[in-house]
Amino acid sequence: MKTNPFTDPTSTIEARMQALERGDFGLIYDSYHPDAPFLAHFTSRSEYLLFAAEQLTGTALSDWGIADQRILSDGQVEVLLWMRVGVDGNTQLLFELALLIREGEQWCYHSAQKLTRADYSGPVGRIAFSHFDQATEKIRF
Repeated sequence: MKTNPFTDPTSTIEARMQALERGDFGLIYDSYHPDAPFLAHFTSRSEYLLFAAEQLTGTALSDWGIADQRILSDGQVEVLLWMRVGVDGNTQLLFELALLIREGEQWCYHSAQKLTRADYSGPVGRIAFSHFDQATEKIRF
């Protein structure tokens, strides 16, 4: 029997990051909330897996961590995390504010706002929700 990797917000983020590390794009797709904007672009799992095989095979997650969480409401949590991602030999540090929504018995990834080093140049461990709250670009995808 398979265990549900999406039992709480932290477990959902951990499962997604571990899936990215091993190239398990199916699990990443499965973690999305039914109302996620991402699913408007990839309406089927097979369509996304084809895209991932063609476009994401050069992507490597080398390190990541969860910095903080905040509860927005019952069933909605934001998770603040950072990640080092390499694409074709170039490494970039990204900061993400992920929105997770409870759907039945599991927590699903809805959308995220990302910042780069151009947006936040301070120590990784000091990234805070205020950096996202003050960002001029509020695009969530």
